Amino acid sequence: MSMFDSRSGAERRTSPRLSTNRSGKLLCGAFAWDCVIRDVSDGGARVQMLAGSSPPVSAQLVDLVGGLAHDVKVAWRKDRELGLIFLRSTDLRGLAPAGVQTAKRIWAAAQSRADAG
Repeated sequence: MSMFDSRSGAERRTSPRLSTNRSGKLLCGAFAWDCVIRDVSDGGARVQMLAGSSPPVSAQLVDLVGGLAHDVKVAWRKDRELGLIFLRSTDLRGLAPAGVQTAKRIWAAAQSRADAG
C-alpha cells in the first residue's frame, strides 16, 4: 500500500516524517532484532532490519537514542525494511510500567555502553 494518492501524487500521511539514522531494537517475547530507524513520524516509523529475519506483526520498537519504547504493528514489509504503526509510546527515561521493563533494560545497557565509550 502506497502512502501516496496515486491520482494526485499527494502524500497521505497525517504527520511529516523526520529522517533519522538511529539505532533500535525490535522486541517480541524472548527475541530481539537489531535495526536502524530510518525515519519517524507521530504515527509510525520506517526501520531497516540488520539481519534477514523479521519480527511478527506485533512487536515493540526500542529507540536506543531517543529513549522511547513503541508498541507497534507492522504495516508493510519490503526486503529488509518495515513500515511500523505506533500503537502506544512510553518514555524510558523515567518510571516505566511493567510492560516495558525489558525495553528499559536494553535502553539503559545501550546508554551505559555509550557513556563508557
